[in-house]
Amino acid sequence: MSKGTKRAVLVGCNYPKAQFSLHGCINDVEAIRGVILNFGFHESDVNVLTDAPGSSILPTDVSLKFHPHYVNGLMVLDPLEEDEGILLSGCEANETSYDVVLGNRAFGAFTHAVVTVLGKHKGISNRELMVEAARILKNQGFDQNPCLYCSDENTNATFLGDLA
Repeated sequence: MSKGTKRAVLVGCNYPKAQFSLHGCINDVEAIRGVILNFGFHESDVNVLTDAPGSSILPTDVSLKFHPHYVNGLMVLDPLEEDEGILLSGCEANETSYDVVLGNRAFGAFTHAVVTVLGKHKGISNRELMVEAARILKNQGFDQNPCLYCSDENTNATFLGDLA
């Protein structure tokens, strides 16, 4: 992973008006945001996009293909360069990503597993993070296979690179 400013775009969509609405996606984004802020990210470099009522910027297909940042208070979208990103997915495209309920709040089972792993291992590689999260999901009886999308180089890099 190249050194420099680390940025994150966190997307949480519950799709409240859809036939199969979700309940934990916005909670997931809040949980992951807290984790990465503890890893040294600056608040200004973490962009949260949700479909919560009153959100000023809704996540769309267009907003996810660009690096959002602000200039004079306005959001500007610059195209991502190849291999600038790492995507962690809770399951394969043809699977269901399950929820857990903790303290009357829904969270993705995968997000909960990732937060659990990162609470124990700060210098873990991206690959090891996914293996550990998959192990937790299996032990909890969830039938989903987490996926890591990134370059081969970033597969074995430390999660969040030099900030970890």
